Amino acid sequence: MLYEDKNFIAGKIKEARKKALMTQEQLAEQIGISAKQLSRIENGDYIPSLITFLNLIQILNIGINDFGIKITNNSNAIRDKFLKLVYCMNDDELEFFYGVILNIKNNIFKITNQKKSKSQ
Repeated sequence: MLYEDKNFIAGKIKEARKKALMTQEQLAEQIGISAKQLSRIENGDYIPSLITFLNLIQILNIGINDFGIKITNNSNAIRDKFLKLVYCMNDDELEFFYGVILNIKNNIFKITNQKKSKSQ
């Protein structure tokens, strides 16, 4: 569930600020907005900009999941190694290896389809 309600967002921010024992003035100064603007965010009058929101949750140590936003990690060790290798290649190497990988992928697809056809 994604919580878009201004009052829900306001309550989370206000609760976290109080838990951190910070005044509105202290928090506003740290994130670079006025205390009046923070007050309006905490009262649900305004929704913070993305940058302000990210600064707030970082400083207040609020998890993004608390707002119903789920972030999944699609990374794995092999993908990370492969990407490092790719980023180190020049344009000619990239073009060559792209062709090789595409060729391998297409041939595996053909072999897989041939096996499926024979088994039916």
